[in-house]
Amino acid sequence: MNDPTFDIFDQPVAPPALLTDTPIRDAQVNQLRQAFAAAGIESMDDRRAIIESCIVRPVASVRELLAKDVRPILRRIEERSLPPKETSGSAWDNREEDTWIDKL
Repeated sequence: MNDPTFDIFDQPVAPPALLTDTPIRDAQVNQLRQAFAAAGIESMDDRRAIIESCIVRPVASVRELLAKDVRPILRRIEERSLPPKETSGSAWDNREEDTWIDKL
């Protein structure tokens, strides 16, 4: 059978190029520093704890971060800087989403 339709299976396939993670940029380092300052998080131990809780690996310096790590860290800083929600009543009363019972 000389049908060229299935020739793709006979050709060697090159392995995919290795994806390398982009190191953190200077602008992102400044963004993190400004976010920590705005949230009032001054302690290096507190900063490190927030960073490591987001990226789940130890870091000695901000320069060890990758560009993809910045967004979740900024989100966590923002969450910590929000005022606590006022709660009254039970967890059931304070729920934010409707449950199946509410939809009946």
